[in-house]
Amino acid sequence: MDFQKLYLNGDVRIGRKEFWIGMVLLIVANIVLGFIAGLIGWSVSGIWGAAILTGLVGLAMTLPTYFLMVKRSNDRDYPQTYVQALMALNIAFQLKTMIMPIEFGGPSLLSILFSLVLAVAGLWVLIDLGFFQGTRGPNRYGPDPLTAEPT
Repeated sequence: MDFQKLYLNGDVRIGRKEFWIGMVLLIVANIVLGFIAGLIGWSVSGIWGAAILTGLVGLAMTLPTYFLMVKRSNDRDYPQTYVQALMALNIAFQLKTMIMPIEFGGPSLLSILFSLVLAVAGLWVLIDLGFFQGTRGPNRYGPDPLTAEPT
């Protein structure tokens, strides 16, 4: 499996197996790097340092996640618009968390709604891309990854 093509290119199709392998690796990397960044940030400047460094890790993971989701949406023969919208929400959430890691008096209604929308949209995309079969045969994004010759 070519990880550079998997995470840094969005013009082909991938099947569910490659999608799940890629997602699991991204989730593990995000947890490990986020934990390390949080520890370093906390030791340097407390909650603000931890929020900024973990936010930067989250933002760094956005691009490979985007390309992985685009490839899978290509296999489902979907336009990339909904993946782009989800990534825009993710970036906005990461930036909000970096700027305002603590909300005194508890989370605001806006923060709760933002988190809920992002969670529901992310779950929908994950279920749609991760569990449903792609388009059989070639589509506008290329040959079927299940029947294509390995390169």
